[in-house]
Amino acid sequence: MIKSLYIHIPFCRKRCLYCDFYSQTNLRLKKSYLKALAREANSYRKFPVLLETIYVGGGTPSLLTAEDFKFLFENVIWPFAKTNSCEITVEVNPDSTDKHLLNVLKNLGVNRLSIGFQFLSDRLLVKSGRLHTGRKAVKSFELARKSGFNNINVDILYGFPTQRISELENTLNKIIGLNPEHISAYLYTRPQRKPHTIVSAELRGKPPAAFGKENPDDLDMYRLVCKKLEKAKFRHYEISNFAKRNFFSKHNLNYWNGRGYIGLGAGATGTFKNLRIKNKDITSYIRNPLKKEEEYLTEKKRNFEKKFLALRTSRGIPYEKNQDEFIRMGWLKKESGRVRFTQEGWFVSNSVISEIV
Repeated sequence: MIKSLYIHIPFCRKRCLYCDFYSQTNLRLKKSYLKALAREANSYRKFPVLLETIYVGGGTPSLLTAEDFKFLFENVIWPFAKTNSCEITVEVNPDSTDKHLLNVLKNLGVNRLSIGFQFLSDRLLVKSGRLHTGRKAVKSFELARKSGFNNINVDILYGFPTQRISELENTLNKIIGLNPEHISAYLYTRPQRKPHTIVSAELRGKPPAAFGKENPDDLDMYRLVCKKLEKAKFRHYEISNFAKRNFFSKHNLNYWNGRGYIGLGAGATGTFKNLRIKNKDITSYIRNPLKKEEEYLTEKKRNFEKKFLALRTSRGIPYEKNQDEFIRMGWLKKESGRVRFTQEGWFVSNSVISEIV
């Protein structure tokens, strides 16, 4: 049974300088793209689906109009069977969010928002290519609260070139004051852009493998994020994610637990059983959304990915003797027959994972 659905909305007014996700600035393609999404979604009707989570990501989904969202829900989302408690998340940007759009999303059944702050320093927002101010970001959060959303994630970046620790601390203090339910804190890594880059949704938030390479303060920033958020009662439950009690992202946990999901849209991937399906760039997708790349996943590769993703979480993986060296070094912690990364261990996780998976 497939329990999760990811829908990629690739449109952006402008590509941010840090972004490595598939995106497209030609907004005139929106209508034809939505029709292609509906056609692709229809091709999955024969699959055994009971959705527990739906995630509309991007790109910038909030560039869709109210009518666009109504079309998306009526023709793409609602035809799928889903549970009464289904978690439905939509990503929004502060510069394209207003009261009307938020009310439409609420009425359509969206019960979780993810707002892309990235920084609250206007200097860094300009430098990174964002189209909003720090004040606008805060106002978008407050507007979402007034619109009735009681499950909100805020995205932030740290380790960005020239970013000062004082700027990060100021951002953290302001966000903690807003009291969101969830915070995703991603380390900046230099984009590895290629034409029609296709990125798996579950890899959002890379493990911090490049500490010190872009910014010598990376380690101090990482420690500051962990210290301040944990003091504010956010649980560090995944490498890049912190949440209040009962507000872990169910959708992301589905990825990290290695469960199958449907991925709709240009650049999206889907995985179920031993097959990974990849969609192509937007031009090819609009022309034929049913034409895909397929990758057969061997049992060895599936087991590797399952362990790799599980090690991103605080639950970890079953204990094995080859992990003892890293337990002694303080990078892994053993509890009840399982091992997981310590806070410092997550800092060097990429090199450790290659040795124990």
